[in-house]
Amino acid sequence: MSENVRTETVTDHRWHTPEEYDEATGRLQQRNAALVARLHPDPDSVRRAYEVGCGTGALTEELAHVLPKARITALDVSDDMLRLARNRGLAPDRVEFRLGSFLEDDHTTDGRNVSAAEDGGYDAVFSNAALHWLHPHYTEGFARIRRLLAPGGLLCAAAAGRTAAADAFDHRIEEATRGVLPNGDGSSFNRRRLTAADVVDLADAAGLAVDDVFVVERRRTLPAPAYATWWVASGGPWSADRPEAHEAVRVLTEALGGARTEVELVHVSTCMVLRRPA
Repeated sequence: MSENVRTETVTDHRWHTPEEYDEATGRLQQRNAALVARLHPDPDSVRRAYEVGCGTGALTEELAHVLPKARITALDVSDDMLRLARNRGLAPDRVEFRLGSFLEDDHTTDGRNVSAAEDGGYDAVFSNAALHWLHPHYTEGFARIRRLLAPGGLLCAAAAGRTAAADAFDHRIEEATRGVLPNGDGSSFNRRRLTAADVVDLADAAGLAVDDVFVVERRRTLPAPAYATWWVASGGPWSADRPEAHEAVRVLTEALGGARTEVELVHVSTCMVLRRPA
């Protein structure tokens, strides 16, 4: 294993449309998708792949290119997100999109009911920026991933990661928004973050071996309105009594110091390659 610095289950996407989500987060998601799709050491060996939380299909599209022989099942909880994913025009004979929550057994595809409880035998499971939404049901989620995998199969994924810089960033944002958000909402995402040690513990509990786990930390300076828009498009901080999207962006922008203020975003991903023992 290498370690380097480089639930409630959420079943809605709150304010944003999938188009707004892509516009606000597309570049970052595309970079992570390219990374996750290439975590598998032998892509030619993958005949069946499963994607958890495909969203608008950025990773699905990468997988369709990187896994030339694989049939790909891609699941998301949002029909709106899947609409954009389907619009990418990926080969229907190799890519099947499903609607449903990963922790529930009933999914649908093309109007047909599919029992997720019967799934299994996948050579690989992939996920980008989705596993952290399983919080606080990580143990159940990783156990389900193990059941999906064939013996020797791999989980290749990136989830929200935790570093000292990420904790410091979350603390700054929580302090800045303390007066405008309900108590605790500003730091709610922090609870979802996974360290490399967390991944090792979850893998051990699920009966998965750790082939690799590492942390990628990126920093980007954004105008406060752009960061507020990104935050809202990614789900936003309000757990209840949510304002309209434009009002949420305005409130957060003002709390962060106004339109001329810059925010140094710290984005951390914990990447993992876990194996179901043969």
